[in-house]
Amino acid sequence: MTSFKSDRSYSLLDIAPTAAQLLGVRLPFSDGQAIDLVEGWGCRNAAIIIVDSLGYDLMIHLLHRMENAAQLIDEGLLLRARAVSNQTTPAIASILSGLLPEHHQIFDKAGAKASSILSLPEIASAAGLKSAVIMETNGAEVYEGLIQIIHGISDQIPPEEFDRKACQLTVQSLREKPRLLVSYFMGIDKSVHLGRDWTGIRNSALHIDRCLGEIASEADEKTLLMICGDHPIHAGPWKRISEQPSVALILARGRGKRGR
Repeated sequence: MTSFKSDRSYSLLDIAPTAAQLLGVRLPFSDGQAIDLVEGWGCRNAAIIIVDSLGYDLMIHLLHRMENAAQLIDEGLLLRARAVSNQTTPAIASILSGLLPEHHQIFDKAGAKASSILSLPEIASAAGLKSAVIMETNGAEVYEGLIQIIHGISDQIPPEEFDRKACQLTVQSLREKPRLLVSYFMGIDKSVHLGRDWTGIRNSALHIDRCLGEIASEADEKTLLMICGDHPIHAGPWKRISEQPSVALILARGRGKRGR
C-alpha cells in the first residue's frame, strides 16, 4: 500500500477542478484547486466514484482486506482529503461543484433540485461531452434533461442491492464511453444507520471493493478514477468527533485491457 505525502493539503473541493481541467471545461467558480499529481497520466475522461462514509481512517483500517482498492492505490495514489460536511447532500454538491456548502447552499434534496448552481456533469454536458450519473433516485432526477445518461436507484431497497445495482449500471454506462461519469455507493453508511455491527459494515465495504474492481477493469487507461468518501462515519459507535474529518481519495487510471 502506498500513500502520497505532500506539504499541500487536499480537500473534496479539489475533485471538480481536477476533473474539469482534464475534460477541458471551466468551472464558473471554485473553492478548490486542481490536483497536479495526475498531470502526465494521459487521462482525458473522469469517473468520480463516491462511497458514502468512506473515511480515511476506515480506508486504512480495511485496506488489507480491500484487494481492489489496494491495487488501485499501488498503481496510483491515496490522499487524505478534508471533508467539508458531515451530511451527504451538501458533501456531494461540493464534490461536484468545487464549492463550499456555504457557497453552493445545497443542504437537502429539495435544495439540489431548486439550485441554480451548475455542477460538473451539467457543465460537461453543455460543452458537448457525454456525461453519466448513477445515484439514488432523488439525486439522479436533478439531471433529467440536462445530461445524456441518468440512472436512478431507489434508496428504499437493502444497501447490498443498491450497491449491486450501482455497480451494474456503472459498468453498463462506462461501455457507452462517457467523458464524465459520477456514481454513488451507499452500503457502508446505510449499514451504520441500520445499526449493524462491525462485521456488517466491513462486509459492505468488501462488497463495494469488489465493485471497484469491476469498474476499474471496465474503465480504459484514459479514464482517471477518483474514488472518494463524502464524509467519515457520522453515527453510531464509530463516529469520529475529536479530529479534523477526512476521507479517502484514491486516484488511479482505469485498467482497460490490463484488468481483463
